[in-house]
Amino acid sequence: MFDYLQFRYRRQIRQLQRAQRRLWHQTADYIDQHIWGKWHQLRVVRRLLLVWLGLVLICLIALGQQIVSVGRLGQHLVPVPGGTYSEAAVGNVKILNPILPDNSTSDDINRLIFSGLTQYNDKRQIVPDLATSWTVSPDGKTYTFHLRKGVTWQDGVPFTADDVVFTLAAIQNPDTRSPLASSWQGVTATAPDPNTVVYTLPDPLSSFIDSTTVGLLPRHILGSIDPQTMRENAFNQHPVGTGPFMIKAFTPSANEVTLTANPHAYAGKPKLDGITFRIYNNYSDALAAYAKHQVMGISRLMPSQLAEANQLQNLVVTPLSLPEEQVLFFRQGDKLAGDNTIRSTLIRSLNRNKISQAATAGQGLPLQQPILPGQLGYTDRYAPTTLSVAAAKQALDAAGWHLSGNNKIRQKDGQKLSMTVVTLKGSELEQAAYEIARQWAPLGVDLKVNAVSLTELEQSYMRPRHYQLLLYGENIGADPDVYAYWDSSQKDDPGLNLAQYSSSAADQALESGRILNNPAERAVKYDSFLKAWNSDLPAAVLYEPVYLYAQDQSVDGLKAHKLVDPSDRFYNVQTWTVRKAWALR
Repeated sequence: MFDYLQFRYRRQIRQLQRAQRRLWHQTADYIDQHIWGKWHQLRVVRRLLLVWLGLVLICLIALGQQIVSVGRLGQHLVPVPGGTYSEAAVGNVKILNPILPDNSTSDDINRLIFSGLTQYNDKRQIVPDLATSWTVSPDGKTYTFHLRKGVTWQDGVPFTADDVVFTLAAIQNPDTRSPLASSWQGVTATAPDPNTVVYTLPDPLSSFIDSTTVGLLPRHILGSIDPQTMRENAFNQHPVGTGPFMIKAFTPSANEVTLTANPHAYAGKPKLDGITFRIYNNYSDALAAYAKHQVMGISRLMPSQLAEANQLQNLVVTPLSLPEEQVLFFRQGDKLAGDNTIRSTLIRSLNRNKISQAATAGQGLPLQQPILPGQLGYTDRYAPTTLSVAAAKQALDAAGWHLSGNNKIRQKDGQKLSMTVVTLKGSELEQAAYEIARQWAPLGVDLKVNAVSLTELEQSYMRPRHYQLLLYGENIGADPDVYAYWDSSQKDDPGLNLAQYSSSAADQALESGRILNNPAERAVKYDSFLKAWNSDLPAAVLYEPVYLYAQDQSVDGLKAHKLVDPSDRFYNVQTWTVRKAWALR
């Protein structure tokens, strides 16, 4: 029985296999006869059919694109959170500490890590930061600040008024060697409670509120250190602040500083995930870094780079205003630079328009006064008359400086009228210096240009006052109080009186003008200062530069136009973005 069933099964299998083979042959014959054969018969119209099929395909693709476009009629690209913004900067960053400012790049990073009681907005106005409000006593000597509640340092420790009091003490301690000390001289601070700070001034100071923008330090970290070691403390490489961004990686030798968003910032977590500063040796390298897609922004462009920058399709260059002047300082202690006749003659012979043209491609505003146009007390009525080349030669001849024979340099008692100006290498100031040298050469004056790096300029020349002439920029600030730059008490480091100018009339006017609250009375004092300053001419104010800031067009959020310091461009950095996405209108 089993054998019979097995036989029947095998026979059925063979029958199925034969049926499959017959079906396959029938199918193949049908395809050959009715499809492939017909296709060969349509050889004449085959190309036409292929064209029509191609057109149908193109129409389908176009229809798909049209559907996408119609769908986006109700949408637009909007900035979205996320991503890291990278910026090229120039200047070595060795320490990050707001009371020990080192250079502009350090100031930029400090602005992002630390917060002050107040800050400047995009209109050069003082607005609250860590303080929510403040009051000033009728006599102008007492400032009471009310602090934000719930603010924490980036390590989670609560921020209190004790931190504010500690920061003032650190600035004023001579062992700290803070260049900000002169702005806080004689000021005391008390903390009646954790959310209130009271500053008491020895005299009224109309510009005092500007000083409260300085970043504040954490007492719980630095309160126990020796002030003499403040500059060398590890905190300066691992800073802790209350700002919108906090340090992620900083090795001075790596030429890169990486910040990450502070999730506990009082204004909310920034939209950017982080900011990276890449440090370059000069402005040319910084621009080249953008061209190579290594960065998304450039902290500052030189005017000479503007044409090259405009050729980069996606780079947006924004001119920003700063209360800044480029000044040629004559050190009063030098035999030649300190000579009144030489100094006055050379300053009055300068063609500032040509200097500005050479340095800024005509974008700078020629100036003569140590107070900016538009500031309280400004006037140019005391400006000395300009001397022609012939008149300048006569003045030098009368002073005993003569040209003899084939000599092109004037001499007096065997000494040549030859001086050296020190300035910043690779900057617009270097171009200005060479233009000044060209203008003085026909007078028989030899001016050598010594252009050095920023670090060398500050450490080897400016701080020890080791120069004859110095060409450098100074930021006056929003208030016309220029005490720090021209009062005789600021002649030596860390003061900023780089000409070492000394005048009792100027000192009296500056010291009186800064303690008055009445604008009309202040204007009178600054008028007296300008009269004395123009009579003495301790320096040549040349022009107001333009600050060129550049970012890729993908970066969104910049609002700044009128700044006090370049770092003020980060006023609204919490809202900056580098990403976009489609969204419904």
